[in-house]
Amino acid sequence: MSVNTSDTKHGKPEVSTGLLRNSMRFFTIVLMVTAAAAPLVVASAYIPLSIAFGAGMAVPVTYASATIILLVFTVGFAQMAKRITASGAFYNFTAKGLGNTAGLGAGMTVMLGYSMIVPAIAGGFGYYLSTALTTYLHVDVPWWACAIAAFILMWFLSYFKVTLTGRILGFLLMLEVLSVFVVSLATIIQGGAEGQLPQTFNPGEWAIAPAVGIGFFFAFWSWIGFETTAIYGEETADPKKSVPRATYIAVITLGVFYTFAAYAAVVGFGNKSVEQANSLLGQYFFVLADMYTWPFMRVIMDLLVITGFFACSFAFFNNSSRYLFSMGRDHILPRRLGHTHPIHKSPYVANAVQAMISIIVVMIFALIGADPLLHLGGWLPIFSTLAVIVVQLVVSLAVVAYFNREGRKTAGDWWKTFIAPILGAISMGVVIYLLIMNLPFLAGSEELIVMLMPVYVAVVFIGGVLYALYLKKAHRSRFDRIGTVYDEEEIEEIAAHQS
Repeated sequence: MSVNTSDTKHGKPEVSTGLLRNSMRFFTIVLMVTAAAAPLVVASAYIPLSIAFGAGMAVPVTYASATIILLVFTVGFAQMAKRITASGAFYNFTAKGLGNTAGLGAGMTVMLGYSMIVPAIAGGFGYYLSTALTTYLHVDVPWWACAIAAFILMWFLSYFKVTLTGRILGFLLMLEVLSVFVVSLATIIQGGAEGQLPQTFNPGEWAIAPAVGIGFFFAFWSWIGFETTAIYGEETADPKKSVPRATYIAVITLGVFYTFAAYAAVVGFGNKSVEQANSLLGQYFFVLADMYTWPFMRVIMDLLVITGFFACSFAFFNNSSRYLFSMGRDHILPRRLGHTHPIHKSPYVANAVQAMISIIVVMIFALIGADPLLHLGGWLPIFSTLAVIVVQLVVSLAVVAYFNREGRKTAGDWWKTFIAPILGAISMGVVIYLLIMNLPFLAGSEELIVMLMPVYVAVVFIGGVLYALYLKKAHRSRFDRIGTVYDEEEIEEIAAHQS
């Protein structure tokens, strides 16, 4: 049993440090993780960008290839998830595989990466909501005001049980998926501009693509968040089975869906796809809806792209707050971050901190006159994507190290815990290289603040490592808590001690 927060100790209410156990089912995890991937945002923004400046007509085979690469990474990830159940996920995995020092470096990096995705995606939400209010209601509301309103709503919803969040994200996701599926299916069935284009699945198309590296970046950015299935392990019924299965299902489902949408995107305009993507960009998929479906679909998609940005930002809001919560519970960050609501069991303190971080970031960008899509929505995702992919590489190595100690018995064990993770690490290394080499284009700028993105990630990781070394020397008990995996009895003991 988790701690009974209605009890008192010495006349003072006991502190709650446990999340809501057994509250989420397999299907709910899949929905929440898929919502973070924002299918409509990918179809309306990243696929057209990849057609115009990245993979060109080879976008379908690029997304299919990215699916295979991420499945290889998932093999080792799933083996760790079967053995380690913790809301810190990558943070805990790295600590158990490579030690507490590397674990804190990875934890700080992925925590900040997810934390910055929240305002980055909310910039798009603010832009599209502000535009819609002007277009349909003739009301002028600044994009930053819309974004801040979204953060307040996220904080309010996340204050309650995680099941409420799951239902909201699941509902918004189904609307997104249905709209993209209808447009894609209608486009393909009608044969697009020039009939079917099976050659877009030929890797040879990469030879004439504008920039394959950029295409792969957009593909991997489209998946950022799939690995957060493990974050909800403590709140999931039967996490040892549900989390690995949910991760595989999320990767495969998103891979098939993205590939399907990408194929529809190139079929829609045929051999003029690259040219059209250059001129239409953010309107590309909406124009396909006008061409191949009914007039009301455009209006529906104008509204759903707003809810899509909100759902994506909200999903990462929950992900980031759980990393803050996990490090607070480990006494690495202020302990209050590790407190949960006595009734709802939500990490309400960490949620409030993430809301404040998001508001501050948006206000900084607004005050300097930054564009919500180009700057907030363009620069921060590069940092976040690089941060997460670096940590994925580290986690792949952690899997190898962990099972080097645990041992391997069969050929299947060697594949799952050595060969696949090594291949995953190499793949992530290639993606990191491609991202850095194409940084000026991806950011749309060669300003120093942008070119130093890889340095920022390195500084955060090294900062986490140095902080761990400091704790090891000055506060050994806190160092030993890094990446702790708690059972329910330990959570009760922590709550009793902090009361």
